[in-house]
Amino acid sequence: MKSSTSLKINVSEKMFLPVYRRLLNHPADVHFLWGGRDSGKSHFIASKMLLDCLREPVFRCILVKKTFESIKDAQFQTLRDIATQWKIDHLFEFTKSPLEIRCVVNGNKFIARGCDKPEKIKSISNPTHAWFEEANQLTRDDIIVVSTTLRSSDTSVKQWYSFNPESDGDYHDHWLWRYFGDHYERGIKTFESSITVDLPNHEPVKIDYTSTHSTYRDNKFCTPERIATLHDLKNIDPYYFDVFVNGLFGLRKNENPFVFAYDSNKHDGRPELNENETIYLSFDFNRNPICCSVIQHYDEHIRVIKTYKIPNSDIYELCERINSDYPNGLFIVTGDATGRAGSALVKGNVNYYIEIQRLLNLGSMQIKVPSVNPSQNKNRMLVNSVLANYKTTIHVDDAAALIYDFKNVKQRADGTVEKGNRDDPTQQADALDTWRYWCNTFMSNIMNVI
Repeated sequence: MKSSTSLKINVSEKMFLPVYRRLLNHPADVHFLWGGRDSGKSHFIASKMLLDCLREPVFRCILVKKTFESIKDAQFQTLRDIATQWKIDHLFEFTKSPLEIRCVVNGNKFIARGCDKPEKIKSISNPTHAWFEEANQLTRDDIIVVSTTLRSSDTSVKQWYSFNPESDGDYHDHWLWRYFGDHYERGIKTFESSITVDLPNHEPVKIDYTSTHSTYRDNKFCTPERIATLHDLKNIDPYYFDVFVNGLFGLRKNENPFVFAYDSNKHDGRPELNENETIYLSFDFNRNPICCSVIQHYDEHIRVIKTYKIPNSDIYELCERINSDYPNGLFIVTGDATGRAGSALVKGNVNYYIEIQRLLNLGSMQIKVPSVNPSQNKNRMLVNSVLANYKTTIHVDDAAALIYDFKNVKQRADGTVEKGNRDDPTQQADALDTWRYWCNTFMSNIMNVI
């Protein structure tokens, strides 16, 4: 990577809020800034990034959010506002197509990328910095795709994460919790730590990171009107008061769950595969993600061995994994009835089940798919009856996607699943659908005996 021109700019530390000053020259490669709203964390990161862009010989920063479209009104606009406030906006070109900010003095730049277009992230050569805004909205799959793409031949990539600790579902299950759990449980929110990664045939690698917690109380510029608005949340919703005002991790209660009979104490476990028993595969067909639950049912005991939930994939990768994980499996297949129709996502535009039969080397009698899907309203009674009245154990790790849906998927007033927003993990319900389809095919008789 060729060096560019850098500018000598003297900036007093007093320009920055005291809570963040220790990060101005901190050597760690990963920084988490989190807490309540109006704490100035995004403003600080944007300010430091602008200075680094001007000062560093080489600077190429990726602006990352859950969706590409949202970057324009978030990081991009914050950077532009600060440059204008500091009267240095003439040193930058702000373009919206492509969405970039380029320093006209040295050629350094900011490049916008959204996790809804992962292929675009892979196109960036030798990034030096990355700023993840609203990192709590990124899924484990998002962060895996982005982090494995952040590679540079010349330097380590400085990573900055800003977020409010809002989480759909149990925050203990969120990928971020790995970095905060041990300290947070001891009441420590601002700290320096590291994670050691063992490597085969190499010395272990230590990744140093910082955690900086802040709320509006750390921002002297927060107005009385904003403070009043924040504190009014205590009367509106205590959960949001804890998250957005005090900056605390909290468990958001699902007030109207589609699956109300799930009980972690009763249903969570680690059932093992019995190779001598039938393996049921229940499919739900979406490209992002594609899902399948692996279920065994014998001795009056249902065991959910695994739930596959693979982003940006297809039936070919899924079946390849199934063949690899269960090479000697005796399979019975069910799933989404709409998979009987031809699909452009399947080679030759044949239906999914013809391809599954071929890929898994099955006979036609091993495909058990109804002609139509059950109504969600009636199906809700069935899936909850099975959980309430039938011994059922779900693998807490390997079927975590199914447990997540049990906890978080909501029911609409008409009894159907709330699944209008595919960007919201709680409204995808793909893993839940695999359970619904299996119950409909193999457990519908339970309604006649309870």
